[in-house]
Amino acid sequence: SNAPLMYIKSPAYYKRMFTDPEVASVGMTEAQARKDHKILIGKYLYENTAKGSAMKAKDFFVKVIVEKGSNKILGAHIIGPHASVLIQEIINLMYTSDGTMEPLTDGMHIHPALNEVVERAFLNLTDPDAHRHSHSHDQGSQGHDHEHGSHEHNH
Repeated sequence: SNAPLMYIKSPAYYKRMFTDPEVASVGMTEAQARKDHKILIGKYLYENTAKGSAMKAKDFFVKVIVEKGSNKILGAHIIGPHASVLIQEIINLMYTSDGTMEPLTDGMHIHPALNEVVERAFLNLTDPDAHRHSHSHDQGSQGHDHEHGSHEHNH
């Protein structure tokens, strides 16, 4: 498709594609981040939130990449409805003085609302290296994702 791209200069290099489903990305990919950082990855499916489920938003997700220890946001990738709106919250945090996830994870999100999927990605961080070596499946670690619980917040 001839999807228009929008670019904003660093620190939060951002692009979005008006495709169906919508795709939005900011900062580094997981592979780029691994080169110079110890990282944590958070991934959450739209369908595991009340609003995402009500929208019947199957297989869409938010993936976040943060630096282990500092919790500095290195990158985020969203595939699904309203991706370009949802990523704005992450871009704003990347422009703060320390660029960390704490304002988002310490704050409150309206329930039910689609942006809970962003909050939950940050609340479900795992160490991809520890994760990869902690399983002894014969098939190896490719091709299977593990969901790590669901957090319900009543505000």
